[in-house]
Amino acid sequence: MDRKTLEPEQKGILVNNPGGEHALYLSYICEDLRQFGDYSLVTKRLAKYPQRIEDLLNLLLNEVYTVVDSKPLVDAFFKLLIISNVGILESDIVNMLQQYMNKTSGEKDKTLIDRMIWSTLRRQLKTFLDTTWIHGHQLIIYRHASLEQILQKRCFKENTDELRSLHGFMADFYLKNQTIKDFAARRVPYHYEKAQMYSELVKYLRSSQSRGVDRMDRYAYLRRRRCTRMLPFTDDMLNQRAYLCNVCAMQFKLGPFTMAKSSCLICTNMIMGGNLSQGNPFKREARLCQKHGSGGYPHSIQCVVCRQPRPKPTGTGTASGFTDSVALNICFDCWISGGAARPRCCGMELE
Repeated sequence: MDRKTLEPEQKGILVNNPGGEHALYLSYICEDLRQFGDYSLVTKRLAKYPQRIEDLLNLLLNEVYTVVDSKPLVDAFFKLLIISNVGILESDIVNMLQQYMNKTSGEKDKTLIDRMIWSTLRRQLKTFLDTTWIHGHQLIIYRHASLEQILQKRCFKENTDELRSLHGFMADFYLKNQTIKDFAARRVPYHYEKAQMYSELVKYLRSSQSRGVDRMDRYAYLRRRRCTRMLPFTDDMLNQRAYLCNVCAMQFKLGPFTMAKSSCLICTNMIMGGNLSQGNPFKREARLCQKHGSGGYPHSIQCVVCRQPRPKPTGTGTASGFTDSVALNICFDCWISGGAARPRCCGMELE
């Protein structure tokens, strides 16, 4: 008899298990049996499986922790894969684990993580893992969301501080240690947002490093950070015109794709005909509330990027002098999404 085929008695045990009615339950059992070393003990193994998939997964996880050489390494991998949201690149995982395991270690206490250690770990965790493809890249993922939910409870236990710390670690890793640049660029804003590092998020999305971020994702991240305060219709301390100083304008600090004078303050998208001084239906004036504006308005203004005070320019738009600050606008889409009926602050909430 083929040793990979269950005998009638063994099939009966599996069929009589209520969990066997579910394909997901059977897939975990089949994968576990495929790696089971002793065929003579398969019958006892089948009888040991609990009836509920949650209990089955907990059983398999407990067994893994009894055989692995490094429990902290397993915990680290599970945590990183959970917060990755989409999975982890095979080419990144060794370096990522190495960085994470040694983030608080001294030079003499470093833990070595190499390809051999990762291969052993992956073989031990194979029952729980799968692969998928995103944007042409192969990623390691969990076999099913049910496993991820169980591990979320096991690993974090509603520890939001640790979650934010891990997201911060991931953002930093993708900025400095990535192997595939375009994939990493798309992951950085997600982890910044989850880490509640909003200042870093906005700064990153306005920088040239974020060119790989999908434009629709960029708009969504930035628009979520927009201040929610509605403004009066008068031009005063409570409703200030937004400006960019000439230094930040010359360094294109408002967006990675376009010249500062024609970029939307919120989403950084280029405004069609943004440099035209009048009669442009695609742009609206960018206005700020008192919190995000200048304390000396209207006599002085504050650059929205570097936050440095500046004298209010005498001209506006392209009519201003070379050293004058630039009056900013927002695109029609951001104006509509912000309510349109009343002026709304275009500043960014970074706390």
